[in-house]
Amino acid sequence: MKHRRYIVLAICVLVVALLATPILGACAPQAPAKEKVLKVGYLIDLTGPVSVSLGKNTLATWLSNYRELNDRGGINGVRVDVAWEDYAFNVDRAVAAYKKFKDGGAVVVHPITTLAAEAIQPLSTRDKIPLVGNSTTDKLVDPTQWHYTLDPTYTQMFASIIKYVKENWKDTSRKPRIAQIAWDAPIGRGHKDASEAYAKQLGVDLGPWEFIPLIPLDTTPNLLRIRDAKVDFVVLQFGNNISATSVLRDAKKLGMLDKVTWINGFQNVNAAVGNWEEVGDGTLGISDTVFGEETNVAGVNALFDTLGKYIAPEAATKKPYFDGTTGLITRADLVVIEALTRAVTKVGYAKVDGQAVKDALETFKNYDTKGLTAPLTFGPTQRQGQSSLRFFKLDFKAKQWKAQTDWIQSPAQYDAAGKVIFK
Repeated sequence: MKHRRYIVLAICVLVVALLATPILGACAPQAPAKEKVLKVGYLIDLTGPVSVSLGKNTLATWLSNYRELNDRGGINGVRVDVAWEDYAFNVDRAVAAYKKFKDGGAVVVHPITTLAAEAIQPLSTRDKIPLVGNSTTDKLVDPTQWHYTLDPTYTQMFASIIKYVKENWKDTSRKPRIAQIAWDAPIGRGHKDASEAYAKQLGVDLGPWEFIPLIPLDTTPNLLRIRDAKVDFVVLQFGNNISATSVLRDAKKLGMLDKVTWINGFQNVNAAVGNWEEVGDGTLGISDTVFGEETNVAGVNALFDTLGKYIAPEAATKKPYFDGTTGLITRADLVVIEALTRAVTKVGYAKVDGQAVKDALETFKNYDTKGLTAPLTFGPTQRQGQSSLRFFKLDFKAKQWKAQTDWIQSPAQYDAAGKVIFK
């Protein structure tokens, strides 16, 4: 009898346990679904010699574009996180930042300068993480590497200047002569040999080639050599317009300011126009992007709308700050976001890696950046999206670069090995 009571009791306990199990299971908290995130790395110069040229809202522009993307749901529900590092125009810091991005799971990295891009290009190729940016030496369009640029190379830019000078030269008694003052860096030296070969074809004399430190103290000796060479045009090739202004100040002291035509490289033009002094008034320049004054361009208006959501307006214009760098940053953002979107669509979120992003980039054919630059095309052997630019003139009083030409196709192209071939 006693054993029977124990058996009945055991059965009752078992029944209660079985009945309770689904209830307890139903009440147990469910683990939250893991958020879907893709990561992008961004190398920027918030300090160092290039920082003054990047515009005061460069980082804010970058983050605003991604913030708007995420605020509208990301890419099919996938959020894009942007990790950024200030590398202060220092190679070691650029490499360290890249490794940090890689270890953090970035599937694409944007280096904003040539120095950073050249430093990390072999690492990105080894690690199969594509680079997308505005860096433009010949080395950076090597089709065996994983760097994709949205700009003409410095070789193509200088070739465009040579061609512009030749087409507008009126003195039939002699050849025009072009000199260059540039930083002693890839931005200044990388295009020298190819430029000399092209100038010879067109009947234009080049030189002297003058190279100065990143922070020039006195460029008088360089300018005196240029004056003695009886130069007609001087190209100012720097990573900021502070260096250009310093050269022009010294030229004014020597009485050279109105004796030659000064032409600014695209970094000088895209830099914060407020940094210019009156000595820059009337100087020419080249750029392959647009400016905030060009409100006839759809991409400019769209960008003003985006920036207006996240950045305080300027007191004078009642609009967010917008210089050439603003356009450069945004078109790169558009390319990265589009490449991520295509990668997610093709392989699914879980399989998106650097290879998937690279494959997506190579499907771009005449991609429209809403007019922020010429249409972009990449491919398995094409690392350069476009090679068009325009000539501008600085109106110092208006604080504007005013277009002097329509879009001009650069006269240089590359073969499959990345070698420069002039038409």
